[in-house]
Amino acid sequence: MEFWVGVNERHHVAFTYDKFWGTTKIFVDGQQMVNDLTVFSVSLTRTWEFYVGYQERHFVRIVKTRKVLFAGFRPQLVQAYVDGQLIGQYEA
Repeated sequence: MEFWVGVNERHHVAFTYDKFWGTTKIFVDGQQMVNDLTVFSVSLTRTWEFYVGYQERHFVRIVKTRKVLFAGFRPQLVQAYVDGQLIGQYEA
């Protein structure tokens, strides 16, 4: 999932998730901000929150929701919010 944040001060956010290996990476303007490895989790929802921008600050929240059983083999919903507004979603 990729999206742009900001109006006058634009920033590119890229989210990658490998559901089989459990690796998550988040890049902002090409710089890696998150590099997570999830081997085991009882939570069905995982959230990443961060700010983007300097003069024009925006709050970004990415939420990944997984199924209860066989999550590595089933689609997982990923939603992206900027300043509380849903701006995109896809299934990983």
